[in-house]
Amino acid sequence: MRNILVVSLTPLESSNNDILRQGCGFIFPLRVFLTGLICVLAFLSIPGIRAQDNASTRSIEVKEYPLAVTDNTKNRPSSFAKVLTPQLIMADKHVPGDFPIFSIGKVEGVELMLIDQNQNGSYDEIGTDLMVFDKSRYGVPVSSVINLKNKLYECKVDPKGQKISLKSYEGKCSELDLVSGFKCPTAADLLIINSGDIYIDLAGNKKALVPCASYNIWLGYIEEGTSHVAIKQNQMKPIEVAEAVDKDGKMIPTAIQWGASFRFEFDFSVDDSNNVKVTYKSLRVYGVTEEEYYNFSPKIFPQVGVLDAKKDLVSKGAFCVG
Repeated sequence: MRNILVVSLTPLESSNNDILRQGCGFIFPLRVFLTGLICVLAFLSIPGIRAQDNASTRSIEVKEYPLAVTDNTKNRPSSFAKVLTPQLIMADKHVPGDFPIFSIGKVEGVELMLIDQNQNGSYDEIGTDLMVFDKSRYGVPVSSVINLKNKLYECKVDPKGQKISLKSYEGKCSELDLVSGFKCPTAADLLIINSGDIYIDLAGNKKALVPCASYNIWLGYIEEGTSHVAIKQNQMKPIEVAEAVDKDGKMIPTAIQWGASFRFEFDFSVDDSNNVKVTYKSLRVYGVTEEEYYNFSPKIFPQVGVLDAKKDLVSKGAFCVG
């Protein structure tokens, strides 16, 4: 039997634990020229309409950035790359993994480390291998599109990890804000969204430029001191990002309100003496948009109250481990 307890939590203050064409010149009669100019200006003044070159008539520059593969297998572990990977977080292991072989370099002025996570000699496996930006503690899956300094680039990683190729993303894009509306005592340290072969970390970015698509929260992570918790999509509806502009032609970010209040679900049983038993393994914690919070450390043991038909409290207790 499953019982649902709805609890509204007010965020508390954190503690220590806690992105010419140059055509030939033509001479038009003045009237025709002015008429054409007025039409063009009128077209450009429509909100949301932007002048852009026809991609079929121009080439898009592809930039290549060299990377250096470093093999510290024979060196001390202190020389290994230490990265807290999404897989470790999902497995409730919160100590960074050691990677003796990695590839490093700079991309658009940003330090980048590539991690061959499954150690099969290939660095280009989307969704599996990792990218670590600016000496971050966390790794983000290799993606077909990346956001660097809030600019979007199509990304291709060399399988051997010796270079990375970028070109400006030419598809439809808009802004996504999952930060401002997140009601939680502590901000997320990692907030990876996913759509197909796209993985982008939005943590700390209130107006992150992303390709227009339908996204899931692939992994969220909050860490403060020795306390941490992971977040996943669960029953949360996909986040739809589409082009939207105001009357001045400025982007309108897609934003949602999520986080608190939190809802607890758990299994319980009632014996012949009307004693109620709830088990810890069945406990599930959901946010207001049905995202799920899991792998709590330290473990949480909410108090449970039993109400009668008149909603009077008749007994209370804590979860049993097991």
